[in-house]
Amino acid sequence: MKPSAISELNRVAALATAPPDEIDGVAQRHARSAIEALVKLLFYGSSEAAKIAAAKEILDRGYGKPAVEIGGDAAILPLFMVPEPSAIRSESLTQEIRAEARKYAELAVEALRKIAADGTSETAIAAAAKALLDRGLGTVGKARMQDEQRDRPLGKKEEAARAAEAAATGRYATPAAPRGYQ
Repeated sequence: MKPSAISELNRVAALATAPPDEIDGVAQRHARSAIEALVKLLFYGSSEAAKIAAAKEILDRGYGKPAVEIGGDAAILPLFMVPEPSAIRSESLTQEIRAEARKYAELAVEALRKIAADGTSETAIAAAAKALLDRGLGTVGKARMQDEQRDRPLGKKEEAARAAEAAATGRYATPAAPRGYQ
């Protein structure tokens, strides 16, 4: 049996247990070992893809996900909500795990940089470079098409007319003819 396989005894015991109302507490018991597993993978992982995934998770746990520029007004969360007692306990663990992940942040960034520079797989190089860009500059939001263009595609003449109109305005517009030459 593989070391990561669940034994028959553990499977029977897990299935005999009543399902938890909330999974947070169950998973939180393993948060420290999860960070340790990610760090081991960062050091000893055999695939670049696994190292990239580990580095991204470490950075996400330490600093949150990269910012996404989406435009518009963001929803404002209520500021005066009273946290439940279980939320206060989990906040302490969250802070501990965040601090633990931050210890390895430089290592995670260095692993991404190394794979982006010297990776053996083009896919891994691209993924590592993207992860570095996302961390450094934020992620790119999806492009949005204007509502009037969304319903129907433009024809060739319409596209040419819009392109000409756009080119004829602004800084690069053709200057008006002098008064005597109109």
